[in-house]
Amino acid sequence: MNKTPKTTTYFLMLIACSAFMTGCFMSPSPLTPEQQSEKIGQYIAKGGYSAVVSYDIKSISETWRHDGQAVDISMLTPTTPGAYPLIIYLPGLGEQADEGKLWRETWAKAGYAVFSVQPLEIANALKVVTPMSSDDKQPADSSWSLFTSSKDKDKAAALKAVRNSDLRYLGHEYFSQASLIKRINHVLWAYAQLQQRTKAKQGLFAAADLSRVVIAGYDIGAQTAAAMIGEKYDAILPQAPDFNPLAAILLSPSVDIALGDVTTRYQNISIPLLAVTGTEDDDPYAISTPYARTAIWENAPPGNKCLLLLKKGNHQLFAGNNLSQKQESNAEQESVEKPETGTAAPRFSNSYGGGGGKGHSGGGSQGGMGKSKGGSRQNGAQDYNHVAAIFSVSIAFLDHVCKHDSVAGSWLSAKANPWLDKSASLKIK
Repeated sequence: MNKTPKTTTYFLMLIACSAFMTGCFMSPSPLTPEQQSEKIGQYIAKGGYSAVVSYDIKSISETWRHDGQAVDISMLTPTTPGAYPLIIYLPGLGEQADEGKLWRETWAKAGYAVFSVQPLEIANALKVVTPMSSDDKQPADSSWSLFTSSKDKDKAAALKAVRNSDLRYLGHEYFSQASLIKRINHVLWAYAQLQQRTKAKQGLFAAADLSRVVIAGYDIGAQTAAAMIGEKYDAILPQAPDFNPLAAILLSPSVDIALGDVTTRYQNISIPLLAVTGTEDDDPYAISTPYARTAIWENAPPGNKCLLLLKKGNHQLFAGNNLSQKQESNAEQESVEKPETGTAAPRFSNSYGGGGGKGHSGGGSQGGMGKSKGGSRQNGAQDYNHVAAIFSVSIAFLDHVCKHDSVAGSWLSAKANPWLDKSASLKIK
């Protein structure tokens, strides 16, 4: 019997080990913003909804002061002169006023003025959270477990536990009723300032049509928006007689089961509502669960109430911060008016109308389509379908409610679900 020489055996083992190591540590290169945009456009071209016209847009950012506190605002409008329905957007906990850029730019390109409001206290809330170490950012494959010592893994686990504890403590502090009241006061005050500037025809604010107002929010912003449209609380919430939104969009709505019976909490929400969530929409504060988030739609009275449920959609996806894993530089976020180009597009086309033109990378410190807060990467086809779904459904909802567009209404009721197929579902009541 022939025996394999030891040198040959060692050589074969070396090749096998090298191949194994290559498989562990090499991963596909992330897609460029252009490639990601193209994937979203291709999916929308298969039956999604887009606005009749895609406008060029421009923006301005400012810091205002209310009750001794800084309130950051960002305004996005089409460059074409006119009066456009106003969307008031409230970002998530730890986000700046100019985040949620994917959604805000898409809506502005579809013919809406988008006014984002974020108190600096809420924007900076997560800066005290224990940062993740490099050990905590584990690769998705098994190589981390194979080649990392138990001591390093224990350290990473301990840091992760501390970080999770920080997030839960801060979450319950900022999602409290006392914090909610402060945030509503800031939003109503900022809206009053916007009204003054609009009536004075001042800059971009002149483009806001105050007779057609929609309030939208993500995460803690969604909690604020829901309270401002009728969610019941034990406390008396601030109100303004001239704040009467036509509709609301809640991205990852916050539903705290600990506050009591959800079957009666949302009965005063009479305006049209689009709630957007996912089957994996767990927040890092352990306040809401994917199952609980649908309660606001289920228990609000019927009448133009829509629920977009993304299969495997997670909490960070709804931030809408970025298609690219590379963040913008600070120089690209200056507080000045700047034009952002868009392209005219037919209603059902391969131009998805989001971002700042083809290949434009959105902003936001959390990196909505890059790295999430937990360090995981989202760069798969399912994520592009999810972003496309939010683009199409939200624009159709806005056009249907604000512009009385019959095509938008027909698409929502008859064409949305066949197009969404297995990636998501849309319920309307």
